[in-house]
Amino acid sequence: MSTFKVNIPAGPIWDQKDAEDKAPLVAAAHQGKWTGQWNTVVQGEMSVVEVELQVKNTGSDCFKTNVLAGPLWSNDEAQKVGETLAASYGGTFTGEWHTIVEGKMSVIEVEFKF
Repeated sequence: MSTFKVNIPAGPIWDQKDAEDKAPLVAAAHQGKWTGQWNTVVQGEMSVVEVELQVKNTGSDCFKTNVLAGPLWSNDEAQKVGETLAASYGGTFTGEWHTIVEGKMSVIEVEFKF
């Protein structure tokens, strides 16, 4: 299966030992594997860890949840962009969505397989 690598925010990481404690947990939360790489992007506030992810997650278990999608103005728009937004979270769009703050924020339902 194809893989790719991304940097994922992990809050402040203070040193290599701290990275070894935190980074594998961040990777696992995103269904990935820590590559061993990390760096600080905002001193004292934010570091990122490099995570290797599968292009498509598979498995017999699944979980559905709502994720932030920015403002969506119509069902047509949600159906057009939902799959792309879901992929950015590592899941698939179920077709369900709703607005949580009018004119500001909507959510889409995403299914995660593992």
